[in-house]
Amino acid sequence: MQAMNIYQFSYSAAHFDEAFTTFQIAPTPGKAKSAEFRSFSDYDPDTKYLDFLKLVKVRKIGQSTPKRNEAPYPNQARIELINGLIRVIGRAGRKFLYSKQHDRFAAFHWADGKLWLVDDYTDRPLLMDKDVQGQHRHFSHGGTLWGLVCDFRDYILGDDDANYNNGYGGLYCPHWGYPEEDMEFIRAYAKSIGYLKPRV
Repeated sequence: MQAMNIYQFSYSAAHFDEAFTTFQIAPTPGKAKSAEFRSFSDYDPDTKYLDFLKLVKVRKIGQSTPKRNEAPYPNQARIELINGLIRVIGRAGRKFLYSKQHDRFAAFHWADGKLWLVDDYTDRPLLMDKDVQGQHRHFSHGGTLWGLVCDFRDYILGDDDANYNNGYGGLYCPHWGYPEEDMEFIRAYAKSIGYLKPRV
């Protein structure tokens, strides 16, 4: 798994309607700032880079590779299983959780003692705490897929029967718009890795 540094960007209420926080992944702080500036420029194209830097505070909050003398995440095997399932989903049907424009899949990572989902389109790390309510603002898909990735989160965190925990039917949902043979393949794969329980 590729190492990931997570940087937090804090925007002050003094310059915006309210204070808010976003995250970026990057190998260095400079690249994180550049990525955040590109995103910021979509909303305010007139702001120059140096002026943008005055609007935010940035700090590194975690990394996905264990620090020296730090034990690896005990559920790393489940992360790898789910990331494999996401790639199966992203290669089939309507290619959910895959960005053709950026040629990348969504992926879960463990960093700084927390579980993150890196969005395939925005490349933003989304904190996947159990107490996250509603759909995350930087998730680039709809409610059905948000429910699915929350099911994946629950599985990674130890729930052996997480499918459909968060609504929409999970992998048994009939409204994906995928060909039925693709859905059957995805379900068979999910059963083979132990994620999906057979229907009784």
